[in-house]
Amino acid sequence: MEVHGIDMEQGAYRVSFQAKGRTIRGLVPETLVTEWLLKSGPRPEHEDVYKWIALHRSQIEKALTKLSRGDTRIRAPFDRLSLVEE
Repeated sequence: MEVHGIDMEQGAYRVSFQAKGRTIRGLVPETLVTEWLLKSGPRPEHEDVYKWIALHRSQIEKALTKLSRGDTRIRAPFDRLSLVEE
């Protein structure tokens, strides 16, 4: 999975990965990441966000793959992710 920085308009981190020969692009809400990180201390640093995304890579990829197939049955809190349409 690659993290392509933050989309300030969407308030989310842009991510992409390959699944079965195609690229899936999605958005991970900044609020989702910071809610988890704030539980363990003060305002998270930029590096902490990237570590959190890496730590939750499998859940993020699973949720976005399901969304790309039209399956909206995704467990919280990853039900807040969204696809980036091209």
